[in-house]
Amino acid sequence: MKAKRYSTEFKSSIVALYNEGRTTNSLANEYHLAVQTVTGWVKNLKSIPTALILKIVHFFSIRS
Repeated sequence: MKAKRYSTEFKSSIVALYNEGRTTNSLANEYHLAVQTVTGWVKNLKSIPTALILKIVHFFSIRS
């Protein structure tokens, strides 16, 4: 089975929600993701400020 790929925009959105106070468990349940997946995205993007993540999300949303 092939691993599912998620867009940078989607990952950034999830991390932004985490940075706003949501838990990895609640995000995983709401978006049907493995907790480990959310945790990995948070670890990879945690050093990026939320404001920058939101700009990335906005950039990709206007390109769609």
